[in-house]
Amino acid sequence: MIKLIFIMISFFSFLNADDSLALKQQNALYVQNMISIEEKIAEKFEEYILSEFKIPTLTDLITDDYLGSNFSLRNKMGLEISFENTSELKIKYAVTKKVEPYVTQLYNRDLYRNRTSVYYDSDTISNSYIQINFQSKVAKNIFNILKTNIIEKNCVSTLENKYCNNNLKTIRWYNSSSRWIEYNKEEFENGNITVKDTTTLYDSKLDSLAIGSYIFVQNGAKYIKLIDNQILKAD
Repeated sequence: MIKLIFIMISFFSFLNADDSLALKQQNALYVQNMISIEEKIAEKFEEYILSEFKIPTLTDLITDDYLGSNFSLRNKMGLEISFENTSELKIKYAVTKKVEPYVTQLYNRDLYRNRTSVYYDSDTISNSYIQINFQSKVAKNIFNILKTNIIEKNCVSTLENKYCNNNLKTIRWYNSSSRWIEYNKEEFENGNITVKDTTTLYDSKLDSLAIGSYIFVQNGAKYIKLIDNQILKAD
């Protein structure tokens, strides 16, 4: 009888251990899927910036052109996945319910992350967030411009005090007189620029241009930016 009881205890212990392992596997797969969702949001956020020249909301992204109209934000480990702060490239931290430590550890790891990274505050979970990491310098530059300025998708000669997308490689700023300054999208204010005419050489926008950058006047001479915002003609 004692032997039978021992066998039964061993059998049920084996079943419980098996159930525990299965649950851990399910949770691990679920966490990987959540990370995949966040990575996809980060990917399409960057794609939207580069295509639309606007900072998107999730509503903007959940369309057939980006994430897909059936894209799910459901999350059994916390609130629905959403942005924390788009101007700071933050997605809300997803694991806010009480879970086993291994779940949080797996979620916080960079193993399955490329376009996102985790800031984790173990003392105050509400301070935690997921950071979107842009893959291209162009996206970083476009995003930084969009935080304080409008970028039109196309350039027209009548624009005033706005940026616009000129072509695949360049972006323009049109001042209050509709004279333009043309930047390389990848280098922006750290690279060489082209301006419409010599009048534009006195535009205050050039104050932010990196020292040593060349300024090419359209169909004209070449200048160089020096210290104290001096601009001199280059040989």
